[in-house]
Amino acid sequence: MIEFKSVSKRYGDNKAAALAVDNISFTVPTGTLTTLLGPSGCGKTTTLRMIAGLESPTGGEIWMASKQGQSESVIENVTHRAAHERNVSLVFQNYALFPHMSVLANVSYGLKMTNVKKADAKARATLALKNVGLVGFDDRLPSELSGGQQQRVALARALVLEPAVLLFDEPLSNLDAQLRRAMREEIRHLQQRLKLTVAYVTHDLVEALAVSDHIVVMDKGAIAQQGTPQEVFEQPKSEYVKNFLGEAALLRDDIDRFLKWQK
Repeated sequence: MIEFKSVSKRYGDNKAAALAVDNISFTVPTGTLTTLLGPSGCGKTTTLRMIAGLESPTGGEIWMASKQGQSESVIENVTHRAAHERNVSLVFQNYALFPHMSVLANVSYGLKMTNVKKADAKARATLALKNVGLVGFDDRLPSELSGGQQQRVALARALVLEPAVLLFDEPLSNLDAQLRRAMREEIRHLQQRLKLTVAYVTHDLVEALAVSDHIVVMDKGAIAQQGTPQEVFEQPKSEYVKNFLGEAALLRDDIDRFLKWQK
């Protein structure tokens, strides 16, 4: 569904400047969730923005399937294709809901902008809200919702467009610890139930272990290690990965529980 082939990204015209993303290659298979994991400044958000078409690579190629859930989908080179020409939706860290619009209007806004008929847009938005557990919230304003409910509205707004690829950029960082636990399990359940293809950015190891089929650990723009959650956590291949994982030692009970759940 998504394939990076030796992709690099440098900001500005100075060829001596450091690469924000340095010659990375990875794939996100159809119907799976891959997490880009690492500390601030490691290149994970730049990578996500290149998938979305919000940044253009300096070198390499990005390939992507054109439709979600169809065996006959065509794999296309989208390296220099604009964001609006890619079938992707992005769930932002700050939700980016329109405060003056109802929940239903927020979710159906993207459909309205693509000239979907009003009745069809309402039906699709209602179904999207049902999928995220917000039946009966149609007429509420974002200010009348909790943080977790706002996150669900943002997710429904992305899902309603039926994207080939769904992107998450630190989606749970604004929530408290208890709500983060609930939402990451809900995101994973929804991804598996709807067979969504997802690229997910986080700096939180436990979050990555909870939601991922595949983890790409990044360091200074390069890939330090990639593999299943079990492989990355149980078989770190460098001192950087060992040290990064070591910071989560106090969360070992949570990590063991997630690994057992994944199996």
